Amino acid sequence: MDDTDIELGALPSLPARRCLDGFPSFSHFIAGASQEAIYRRFGSLSARNLLYQQSELHRLEHELEIYDKEDTHDLNNVPAQQRARLWDHYTSDDSDSARLRRELQAKIKCRMREYHEALLLESRILALAPPSKRALRLFKEWFFLGSLPVLWGLDEHIFDKEGDLVALESRDTDRLIDLLVTYFGWLFKSTEDNDDRLPPSMMHLPAYRIQRAGAVISILLSALLLVGGIVCLMLVSNRGAGLRVGIIILFTFLFAAVVGLLTNARRAEVFGSSAAYAAVLVVFNKVYKKDKSSILPKQKKCCRLSSNLRVEETG
Repeated sequence: MDDTDIELGALPSLPARRCLDGFPSFSHFIAGASQEAIYRRFGSLSARNLLYQQSELHRLEHELEIYDKEDTHDLNNVPAQQRARLWDHYTSDDSDSARLRRELQAKIKCRMREYHEALLLESRILALAPPSKRALRLFKEWFFLGSLPVLWGLDEHIFDKEGDLVALESRDTDRLIDLLVTYFGWLFKSTEDNDDRLPPSMMHLPAYRIQRAGAVISILLSALLLVGGIVCLMLVSNRGAGLRVGIIILFTFLFAAVVGLLTNARRAEVFGSSAAYAAVLVVFNKVYKKDKSSILPKQKKCCRLSSNLRVEETG
């Protein structure tokens, strides 16, 4: 879209905003919610810049190697041998050969610092996670609110490459939170618009509500799986061992499915937590069965004694 093709007097009516439309309103929108701090990382440009710096250092390295070979072949050159062994001589030698080598080393030092800084910065940029689908969807809906984008000219397409976008805020979420937002987001919507950042037509989902709901659901699922497994084992304590083992396997599978599908736990963590959960059920089944078997004879003995006493009383 060319700037000259837009007449300010013919702009369509957009929702009222507190800030001037454009960079002021855009910055106000991003500053109002940390999850909307989404920017381009310009991965292709960054990679090309590193490649250029790498090639430049490679050329300088080649020049230095040529100088070293010249000094190696000329063993009778006393100043060259002294430069290679004495730092004071290397810095104080006024010959053209020594001056060229010092200039090359100074250039290498400068370029090496720039190259290493660029490498470290790029490693930090690569560690940034992409924005969540919900945050990106809200970001683009706001950017193209109305019939015109917020920014004009070339910047109208600045966010077209979604694979090149990064979020500055680390995503403190899991699959359960994503599930709640994707399919049940309407339950958490709020009419608050964060100081008029969002128009009334856009749904605002407060993060604290979703996090709280996720925490409650996690607690309920954990308690239900643990208590449910124990109760089921108590109910079938008089049945065969095969049924009890089947119940332990079933609840362990359910526990592993919940941990693996609804959280960001790694495979090793899923294995460890599932093994611990199964061990709890196995130990409970063994202890409960043993206690019950030891209690039954005592109950039968008490029943016999009470029956004998009643017989004596009637006699």
